[in-house]
Amino acid sequence: MMESSAVVGNDFLIQYRNISSKLKKRFLRKPNVAEASEEFGQLARDLSEGEAWAQAGLCCVAVARCEQSLANPTTEVAALTQAARYFLKAENVNHHLHCPSFNEHLMTAISCFQHAIQLYTDQKKPALAAALAVELGQALRSLGRPSEALTYLRMATDLHDASPPHYLTCLGYIASCKIELGDLHGALMTFTQMTEKVEQSAGGRPLTGAYKDILARCEISSLLILLTLQPLHHNTKQPHAQLLEKYSWKSPDLQKLHVECEAPGLVVLLPSLVLACQSRDTSALATLSQHLTPLLGPEHLHLLHILVAEINRS
Repeated sequence: MMESSAVVGNDFLIQYRNISSKLKKRFLRKPNVAEASEEFGQLARDLSEGEAWAQAGLCCVAVARCEQSLANPTTEVAALTQAARYFLKAENVNHHLHCPSFNEHLMTAISCFQHAIQLYTDQKKPALAAALAVELGQALRSLGRPSEALTYLRMATDLHDASPPHYLTCLGYIASCKIELGDLHGALMTFTQMTEKVEQSAGGRPLTGAYKDILARCEISSLLILLTLQPLHHNTKQPHAQLLEKYSWKSPDLQKLHVECEAPGLVVLLPSLVLACQSRDTSALATLSQHLTPLLGPEHLHLLHILVAEINRS
């Protein structure tokens, strides 16, 4: 296997240099940039079939440079995007195999993504630029880099400012990043921002579809975080105080909770959870956790485990 890989590597270098030589200026002869671009693209495809991701990425970068000189911005940005994805695959291989590296593949991928995002922004295509920013942010999260992911997810949020559904999706990713970083206060602020955006977009009309699901997620997450942080009464913001009151057994709105459509059992269990936390009843909390586990998604389960650990410790 090692000998075969070495042969492939040498063959790649020879082909890459042969194609590059066509771009050199010669006396009374212009370089055939279009032909070189096509050949670099074919070499990239051949290398990707052999899972030589980094080499394929280099060929795509070469394609992008050729297309730039030909003033073809659409093809250029497509080549840069493909290069970024190939370099990410190379980084993922190293990551999963725990290979020591200087993250050079990741750095190159980020550079390609940044260039592609800038090109889309220059072309007045914010939705496409935002999509790449989200793709990069989510890739960084999968590599265990939520702090770095936040930069690109915030960028995507700004680019999606005119599209409430996409804007809310990006905010949801940001909230997840902050939870992964242990920044529960920051996550709470983001969920509050999402709730305000949903209510603003609804314009007083009854919530339906995705908006109702988003609000349900925000309410459950915010409630679990508030119970974990246990803010003093005078430090609790009005929307958060209203949320805690809403999930109280004394609330007349108990049967109007947004989670009802998602999992009817939560309508009873969440107010019981609030009561158990406020009374520091660890036994009831343990029992409720068992009942809540099959009703909650991974993120809410993570927040519930943090809450239980905090109550048991305090």
